[in-house]
Amino acid sequence: MSSGVARARRGAKAVLAATVLLAVSILTGCGGGPVAQPTSDELYAQAEEVYFEYREFVNGLLAVIHDGPWEVGESGAYGMVPSSTGCGDGWNFGLTRSTTVDPAEQDRLRQEVADYLTDAGYEVEGMDLGSGEVTSSDVIVREQGLFSLLTVTFVNNGNILVLADTACHPGDHLELGDMLFGDARLAEGYLPQRESPSDPLFFGITPGDPQFLPSPSPTP
Repeated sequence: MSSGVARARRGAKAVLAATVLLAVSILTGCGGGPVAQPTSDELYAQAEEVYFEYREFVNGLLAVIHDGPWEVGESGAYGMVPSSTGCGDGWNFGLTRSTTVDPAEQDRLRQEVADYLTDAGYEVEGMDLGSGEVTSSDVIVREQGLFSLLTVTFVNNGNILVLADTACHPGDHLELGDMLFGDARLAEGYLPQRESPSDPLFFGITPGDPQFLPSPSPTP
């Protein structure tokens, strides 16, 4: 096992342990009873803690598969845009990442992903789909720890798709989104369209100062 993967797994265990403590004070599932709505400062602080914990864990998982850039796609898939889907009056974060690897490596990588998750204390399940020339195999975590749902899909042509939705937390997702982004148009370059697991994490943006515009920058 590489030293990088070993560090990622040690970090994953620490993250899951911290998540158990965090769950004592905030809602970690979408089906809980009434929970007092956090103030603006509390909402931001809780969201920042949730964000860094889940992003560090997922980045460790991505690094097990591929330590180079992954495709993000639209800004809503980046992982920082709060959503209320499935959370009632609460919110959660969700991300999508995709890459392509040598198909011959997929069986090994799928086992590495399962090991990363089980070493961190998660119970995983699998699902195989398709027939004929195109098939896929999923590694899945449901309603545990940081996540309401985490899936890693290996398509036999070498494509890999990672979807990660955090557990739900109390608070207004619109208020949180406003604190993170203001009136910025996220599609104008505020969030990366490609990102490596080792890239520095950040939380929120500075409206008026896009950081990830395509190169070369568009002419005003």
